[in-house]
Amino acid sequence: MNTRMLQWRTPGSKSFSMAVAGDFCPREENCADLTARAAEIAAPVKPFFDSADMRVLQWECTVTRQDTPIDKSGPNHRCYPECTVFAEALNIDTVLLANNHTGDYGAPGVKDSLEAFARLNIRTVGAGMNEAEAALPVHAEYNGLKVSLINAAEYEFGIAYGDTPGAYGLDPVKLAAQIKAEKENNDLVVVTLHGGHEHLPFPTPRMRSWFRFFADCGADAVFNCHTHCPEGYEIYNGVPIVYSPGNFYFPNRPTSLPCWYIGYVPKFLFDADGAYGMELLPYFNYKAGLKTMNEEESAAFFAYIDTLNAPIADEKELQKIFDAWSSKSGYFNGFFNREKPESFDVRESVKANLGLRNLMTCASHYDLLRNDLLLMERYELSRAQENFHIIEKAQHPEFVKL
Repeated sequence: MNTRMLQWRTPGSKSFSMAVAGDFCPREENCADLTARAAEIAAPVKPFFDSADMRVLQWECTVTRQDTPIDKSGPNHRCYPECTVFAEALNIDTVLLANNHTGDYGAPGVKDSLEAFARLNIRTVGAGMNEAEAALPVHAEYNGLKVSLINAAEYEFGIAYGDTPGAYGLDPVKLAAQIKAEKENNDLVVVTLHGGHEHLPFPTPRMRSWFRFFADCGADAVFNCHTHCPEGYEIYNGVPIVYSPGNFYFPNRPTSLPCWYIGYVPKFLFDADGAYGMELLPYFNYKAGLKTMNEEESAAFFAYIDTLNAPIADEKELQKIFDAWSSKSGYFNGFFNREKPESFDVRESVKANLGLRNLMTCASHYDLLRNDLLLMERYELSRAQENFHIIEKAQHPEFVKL
């Protein structure tokens, strides 16, 4: 296999390796094919996984046959329970479930997903039947090293709130405290995340800031996926940060970009003092199956990855790229005419959007917008307003005479 090996220090006497694959989503229409050909599809990359002590896969769809889709923007992805044969074919021991599709079929789907892997004695992390359960890390011990694996996803749909089943939501303050607590009781803490911008081959400045912060808090490696294309990586103060490995196996769609079909599996190398190295396996992700790259293809791939790595080390360049992305992003097409950016050189056009700007950039105002939309999603807005009398009473203390 043509891989890239990185090693930044000499390992100690105890060592441990973990291979982590990105987004796996066969989708419903491909279930029969995947089930019949699981071993064939997995075979090209299996030796790389076999060489790791711990083998981890991001499973980006609900595992269920129940027809209980939630209301959301974007697609509801599911596969049938028999698709778990793919995890068995790769000898996966841990499945990441914190993502924006684990909750696509509500509580029944979350329950079915957890049970499907439990039947195979495959560990799950990042989802649960309530928020507390979803937040629980996986704990394991390899070669005398205690490992804690945390899995969290950005707040899209299907997140666990209180007693509601779903995925573990990525709150950077909570996660920072969790990393520090886990570090006190474990030799190694690995943070796996699901977030970012689909089809953007570069991390955003916020992601770089957050992921480096998690490393500063004690994470020994930080891994992220969700973007459906590879992003770069960096070694930050001895901590490997993989911003996105790209899709692992996600059968193609007619609208897929070329970057949809390539990716890499990182294998993190640890000792008692943290990460000392990382090996990267590049591959093609085609509907027919996974295909490792030959020498010429892998050379081209790693040259491409180096172009993605470069802006990560350059704050101004990374911001310039994000400015370009956000200026044409389709997320705001309902608000702005992106085909005529010159219209926003006019003061009146800018002033008309400053209210939205204030909602999104002031943390206190953003809290209101975010919470209001969550209440709407849960049909709880009327119930919430019933409690406004508590605020009104506090606003009108009786001893104040006007």
